[in-house]
Amino acid sequence: MPDSKQEKGSISADRRTELWPTRFLHSPSVNAPASLPVPAKIALIILNSPLTDYETFKRLYSRASTVLCADGGANRLYDLLTSTFTDHAWDIALRKHLPSLIHGDLDSLTANVRSCYERLGVPVSKDPDQYSTDFGKGINQISFLQPDVRDILVLGSLGGRVDQGIGLLHELYREQVTRHPDVRFWLFSESSVTFMLQPGTTLIHLPQDIGLVGRNVGVLPVYGKAVVETKGLEWDVQDWETEMGGMMSTSNHVLGDQVEITCNREVLFTVERGDAK
Repeated sequence: MPDSKQEKGSISADRRTELWPTRFLHSPSVNAPASLPVPAKIALIILNSPLTDYETFKRLYSRASTVLCADGGANRLYDLLTSTFTDHAWDIALRKHLPSLIHGDLDSLTANVRSCYERLGVPVSKDPDQYSTDFGKGINQISFLQPDVRDILVLGSLGGRVDQGIGLLHELYREQVTRHPDVRFWLFSESSVTFMLQPGTTLIHLPQDIGLVGRNVGVLPVYGKAVVETKGLEWDVQDWETEMGGMMSTSNHVLGDQVEITCNREVLFTVERGDAK
């Protein structure tokens, strides 16, 4: 919930955007509602962070035309399938869920995982650039191989080390705002879906009846002081200044199936995952 004191500021609603975070989480065996937009090309990046939710991975994998394991992300995918399946079923699952490529500085990729995927025909490429993370390297590689991608799903994003999580949010800003403004990035963890809102007004569809997302949300000014206005939350605000170290809207609640947020600069929006499988 937001702090009670409100401050006046400057805000503009010139840019309007409409988002459906749940469209990536529908089970492949269930038809998505007809009202959802037909997505453009989608890519999936698997980061080097523990993965334990096979169902989420399967749903994101099924939507992606390109799947890139960022260096040690290949270890995490391999471990996820090993812990989920045994014997012959594991071999089938491994071949069914091959990444399109493994890319990064390759300082985390284990020899046995690399050998396994190379035997199955997965290309492995090295980028030694020390001024970018494996996340950034992965984005650049996807943009080069498939420039028409408009949504990049990121799995294994904010559930690991704190320094890596903060670094990811830094990289997210740099990639989406300055390098790839025509691409939207979606960060998936076991507990939440997180994405950046651009200046202007964003209508976010969060249907509660299908159980893919919950009611707890946050509007986080991680990129600097912002002025926001919200509609559809339990604790709505108007012309409200928010900043780290000041007032923030966390643990707020969606009242219906959508929320509208207007902001004068980039903010991070996060919504809890539901329990639907």
